Amino acid sequence: MTNKVPCKECGVQILPETAGKTGGICMACKNGIRANLEQAKAYYQRERELENSCPFRSYWRDLVSRVFDSQGGFESLNDNEKLYYSVNCLNSEIHNGGFAQYFDNSAGEHAAYAEIGLATLGANDALRLFREARYIAFGDAEVPVDRLVRMKAVEREGVFTALDKLDDEYYKDLDNLGNKLEQFALDKGLVCNANIRLK
Repeated sequence: MTNKVPCKECGVQILPETAGKTGGICMACKNGIRANLEQAKAYYQRERELENSCPFRSYWRDLVSRVFDSQGGFESLNDNEKLYYSVNCLNSEIHNGGFAQYFDNSAGEHAAYAEIGLATLGANDALRLFREARYIAFGDAEVPVDRLVRMKAVEREGVFTALDKLDDEYYKDLDNLGNKLEQFALDKGLVCNANIRLK
């Protein structure tokens, strides 16, 4: 088990590998998004409140368990589940540490499904920002499945700063992505509850 180290700027615990790449600071400080942390904290506070009462959260826990605890992993999900899972991962990673974190982490290997999911949901603003971020990091290529290739691309000079500007736009959530995901889950029968009322 790897012992984490504190970020030199904010004190949050980070992996030694991250500290080595960033000069000892967390991705949020490296990307200059620490100022957006309050918004991210509010987002996760809402997430915690929903954890025990929301059927969507129950479904999410089931999906995560199936991806990480079953033999079939991500491939055991049907197409609608893959889209739902991939867009949720994208949204969570960006709210936690921006596009750079999304591309750096394992969730980025499902970027093709996330992109299709955003288009399917009609999340046009998020889709535009995703495509801009993909272009900044990878040019005309698709997002590589190989994590090391993604990490090297994001580490290039100027990429963090350019992605940070897109993060700020993404946080505005002009698509109301959470509601679109919930409606998708209901429409596709992923979550069934006649008592659910969307905001």
